[in-house]
Parts: sequence; structure tokens; C-alpha cells
Amino acid sequence: MKASQWMIPPLAALLVGPVAAQEVAKLSREELAAKLNGVEPSDIKDSPVAGVYEVAVGSDVAYVTSDGRYLMQGELYDLESHQNLTEKTRSTARVDLLGSIDRDHMIVFSPKDGVVKHTVTIFTDVDCGYCRQFHREIDKVNALGIEVHYLSYPRTGPDTDSWFKAEKVWCAKDRNAALTRAKLGGSLPDEICDDNPVADDYDLGHQVGVRGTPAIFSESGEYLGGYLPPATLAKRLDEEE
Repeated sequence: MKASQWMIPPLAALLVGPVAAQEVAKLSREELAAKLNGVEPSDIKDSPVAGVYEVAVGSDVAYVTSDGRYLMQGELYDLESHQNLTEKTRSTARVDLLGSIDRDHMIVFSPKDGVVKHTVTIFTDVDCGYCRQFHREIDKVNALGIEVHYLSYPRTGPDTDSWFKAEKVWCAKDRNAALTRAKLGGSLPDEICDDNPVADDYDLGHQVGVRGTPAIFSESGEYLGGYLPPATLAKRLDEEE
């Protein structure tokens, strides 16, 4: 699934209602923000297109004409540099969002030799087939110098079996071993602790635009896709440098 299919509808829903044509040719950021629910003036900036504002809330990005009348969905490309400018904005937002998570609130699998070339953040579901396939190859991923930061994203949502499994994994004495066991279909202890971060991870997943698992993000905030074989993942990360 492409990122463009994820991000825009939530922001489009922020509109209070139909925006009437304005007498003033260009609204200020403050005036435009007043017409959009949940949008601050700091979320609005000039886009590279004359007469069009970029509005970014988290990783949701849309474009609004400067008179406040029209909202546009989709990807904005610079045909000279061949850059997806919309995805660049999303990636910047994701860096901030993912950077707000403390390492202690992740389940981390590190290279055994301690040499880390790349770090990826992965939203994972214990019962997701491709998540299980990726984790079966975690030793190969680590051997390529890639450190994996796992966050929970049970696709079935709260109060489901996958959600409870994610909580049990977090509450286990050895979370890494519990996650591996769970992804192999093994049993888990029944204990669920109150301070587990599953709900926070799930909410964060929505903020960065996760719609399926695994969802792999690089340190630069780029969405790399779902399941990738170890060598392909390493190549994609090397190409970012």
C-alpha cells in the first residue's frame, strides 16, 4: 500500500465544513487555521506552488489554496529534482514522532558484535504472517548491522487476542525471548501488567500512518514498506546514505 493512500483522508476530515470563497486573495496562517479543526498556524507553511499552502498535522499532509477555498489531496512532485515533496514532509514528521519514543519502550534486537550500521523502527503484530517471516530472519538482519526497534501494532485493535498477546510479550521477564516465542506460535505467560506501552504504540502507529504490518521506517523517517528480505532491506538502507 502506498503512503499516499494512507495519509490524506484524516486531514481532509478536519475541515469544519464547506469553506466559502474569501474576499481577501490570501488568508494568513492564523485565519486559515481557524477554519480547520485541530490545525495550528505552525502546521501551515507556504508550499513550492504559488498560491497554495501546505498543511501538515503529524504525517498527514494536504494542500489548501491561499484563499481557503480548495483542499487538494495527493502527492506533490518536483519534476526537476524528481523528489516527492509530500513524502519528504511526512518523513520529517515521522522522525520527530518516532524520536519521541524512549528506547526503553521498545523491544530491541541488536547486532551481536555491537556494530550498528543502520536502525529501523518496525510496527509489528504477533499474529501477522509477514511479521513472523521477518522475525524468523532477525539474526540475518542483525548480522548485516541493522538494529531493529519493535513497536506493537495489533491490527485487530484493542481487546482482541493479538492485543493481549502483545501485552503479555511486553510484561514477560525476557521480552525478546517472549516475542520470538510468540511469533513462532508458542505459549505466553498469562500476566498482563498495567504499565505496558501497547496502546501508546498503537496510537503512534496511527499518527505515522501505519495501515498494515510489518511497517518498516528508516532513521530518516522514510517508509520502506512491509516485509523485506534482509539483503533487500540492507540495500535500501545503504541507498539512503
